[in-house]
Amino acid sequence: MRLLVLHGPNLPLLGVRDGVPGGTLSDLDAALRARARELGVELEVLQSNHEGVLLDTLAEQREAVDGVIVNPAGLFGSYALKEALEAVGLPAIEVMLRPPARESVVAEACVLQVHGATGGFDPYLQALETFASGLFTPGPSKTLGRKKAPVVAPAPAKGAGKSLGRAPAKSTEKAPLALVPSKAPAKGPGASVKTLGRVAPPPEKADAEPRPTKTLGRGARGGAATTSDLLTRALVRQKVSERLSGTLGDEALAAWARTRYEAVQRGAPAEQGQRELLEESLLRLTLSHLPATRLSDEQLVDLMTRLDEG
Repeated sequence: MRLLVLHGPNLPLLGVRDGVPGGTLSDLDAALRARARELGVELEVLQSNHEGVLLDTLAEQREAVDGVIVNPAGLFGSYALKEALEAVGLPAIEVMLRPPARESVVAEACVLQVHGATGGFDPYLQALETFASGLFTPGPSKTLGRKKAPVVAPAPAKGAGKSLGRAPAKSTEKAPLALVPSKAPAKGPGASVKTLGRVAPPPEKADAEPRPTKTLGRGARGGAATTSDLLTRALVRQKVSERLSGTLGDEALAAWARTRYEAVQRGAPAEQGQRELLEESLLRLTLSHLPATRLSDEQLVDLMTRLDEG
């Protein structure tokens, strides 16, 4: 896997004012490259204070990389950068060392956001590990799940090659960011927040510890879920079947999956004992209309089979 890492304006000044050792842009790049070597990922890294250079690099590298990690920094309101990411059609993860003061326009073209709270490098590293997990990797394989980690849970009796399960979180002193429900949620003031789309809603209670929030689209605005219907494997299979029969288009299926994923993340009921499988299936379907993560008919059939076995 080869990834393009784009650093936006003013990041060469990272850590200069704070005077904290190990907090500069060169330190960040060194940490990224070291982790990339461990994961077997190649990186193409570029920083520029000029929007046009970032756009040109995206266009030049679109055929050479499998995904983009972008920190727009002060360009979070750039429609030009948003359109460029949409045009290249690659899965992109927006990272920011701290949340922006306003909603990020660039995030609308990204499949995932990772925002830090304290300015550490964790958002970049978590974005890198998310790509390395294989979540966004297309291919002819029937496997819709993530690549196997060095240590995995025992495979199910049937469909072992079609796993939709998540890779276990690696042991680390800092709690990992929770992209998937099976990982322990990050807690405490230093935890980063992952969202799929725009800015996540605030914590439910002012005195409660913040917890990772997962939203799809332009962000959860609070309030009740869009539907209170029970989410079941049969319902997901029905929608996939409609897509295969041509009565439901790719974008319509993705929009439906997006809505149901948001509802489940906000506490909507799901079939007992199947929440993890359903969440993973919805996430795959939400990304299935994007050029780089589109699911073939064979993969959709495989997904239906996995749901039957679940």
